[in-house]
Amino acid sequence: MRNRILVTAGFAAGFALLAACGDEVTEVTNVSEKASLDQVQKFKELPKCMENVEGTLVYVKDSSKVYACTGDGWIQLNGKDGEKGEKGDDGANGSSCTAKQNKAKTGYDIVCGDKTVGTIKNGESGKQGEKGDDGTSCTAKENKKKNGFDIVCGGETVGTITNGEKGDDGTGCSLKEGENGQVKITCGKKSATIFKALCGDNSYDPEKQFCEDGVAYRRCHSVPDTSRPRTDGTLPTEDDLNEDGTYDVSMFFCDETDVLAPFCADRKPYDFTKQFCGRFAPLNRCDSVADGVEESALAPTGSYSSNSYFCVDGTLWKMCGTDYGHGSSYDPKTHFCDWSGEYSEIRELCGGKPYKYDSEMCVAGKVENAMACCTNQGSNYCANHPEVQYDVRTHFCDEVDHHIYKYVDIVKKDPDGNVFYSATWMAENLNRSTDEGESMCRSDDNKKCSIHGRFYTWDAANSYCPDGWKLPTKTQYQDLIDAFGSNAPESNAYILSDNFGYNESGFSATFTGYLDSDGKLVGSEDAGYYWTDKEAEDRQSNVFVAGTAGASVIQTLPVGSFVPVRCIKK
Repeated sequence: MRNRILVTAGFAAGFALLAACGDEVTEVTNVSEKASLDQVQKFKELPKCMENVEGTLVYVKDSSKVYACTGDGWIQLNGKDGEKGEKGDDGANGSSCTAKQNKAKTGYDIVCGDKTVGTIKNGESGKQGEKGDDGTSCTAKENKKKNGFDIVCGGETVGTITNGEKGDDGTGCSLKEGENGQVKITCGKKSATIFKALCGDNSYDPEKQFCEDGVAYRRCHSVPDTSRPRTDGTLPTEDDLNEDGTYDVSMFFCDETDVLAPFCADRKPYDFTKQFCGRFAPLNRCDSVADGVEESALAPTGSYSSNSYFCVDGTLWKMCGTDYGHGSSYDPKTHFCDWSGEYSEIRELCGGKPYKYDSEMCVAGKVENAMACCTNQGSNYCANHPEVQYDVRTHFCDEVDHHIYKYVDIVKKDPDGNVFYSATWMAENLNRSTDEGESMCRSDDNKKCSIHGRFYTWDAANSYCPDGWKLPTKTQYQDLIDAFGSNAPESNAYILSDNFGYNESGFSATFTGYLDSDGKLVGSEDAGYYWTDKEAEDRQSNVFVAGTAGASVIQTLPVGSFVPVRCIKK
């Protein structure tokens, strides 16, 4: 079959009603010359009744019969004598109807009983269309009196088929229009589906759609308003929409509101009145801006730059990190973009409220000040000297000498996310002053031990950790090694990145070496050395060593040696 109009739906539906319904059909009026019917000379010349032919009506000339292709094969539509209704007051016996070629051979007379009730003449050639040789389509619609069907061809009512009024036993017929040009006719228990037209292997409605390369597309009747400022990019204009509602389907589509719209990168249709084409996909239009977002960021049409903004529930928000080229969207109901630090970051709201993460913290759903003062000079001194202020989330204050130390919560999880190691360590070396002879700085450290901290004898190391902290045991160091590894390059997990490590644990070991009892640097300078809390034999004690060659706690040094100290939280 051709991808063109197969059967004019109005004529086919009307004829099926007329021929198959017996007593239900009583009158045919004003039948137009535009209606026509395909024909063959003999029954055996009928094409094979397959799915792509289903719904076709064909007149067989030698038997003067009309056949319809249905799911049951070719079915004769000429009705049989109806029985007189048992309950109807005035119902008359139904008469069979047939279609016979008229004498002028210009059409067919419709004869019911012995009475010619109408004539259907053959249609003339269809007008040449822009996309092909489409003829004028016809349809059958229930009339205003609801007592029959009007036959409409090309917008003009060309005829009316009315139903019989009485007689209860006659078999009734009904017609129902479906989607995409399908029309279903039901007479009693039998039904047939006919099509206004086919596009490829599927039916379509030529009045609402057009066919191109075997695909049916919606006809469109309006274009976007291009007079208002917008950020949508190139939009279709009236020049892109033909008078018959067709358009370039490779560039545009007709949305649900009958507006011609451009495709996005993924070529998926969308609702142009509620969405616009963003960087990679359609995005929702917005109608208001959030606090801190300039009104000019939102176009009057509701569109915006999808590189810098995103829309949630009709409100426009600025992406987090756009000033640095790595913007991200987030859920404003649960998170906020913190711009207080050097780089903006997405963080969870605290009790539904944002806060300044660089100086505030969230504790049990309440915002609290995260900054404290480490001084004995009074509050006025603290306010005017930033160097004595610290963030309690990452640092603590030694109340003895008011030195500020960084600390780290070291946590290790297995592949399933289960925590198997957790401890809080100082992330820099102890630097508390002691009595003479108990600690010293390296001779090359001219910044008062600020680079490597102080070096302590073993006895002093056990005495000078700040309150709440203590010297680690051999086992605690071994647990750390078991969590992060002992062999190079695994041992780099403890080494501060400035020393060419990657410091996965956050322990931040520095290359200190150690000093003998005379203060001479004798340890390797490609590793950090740290006392443990127990004395071994012969006035020796274990030390934790972390360097490029590996990590271990088996090495012992004389307790009179000077070695750096890390403290672990009790």
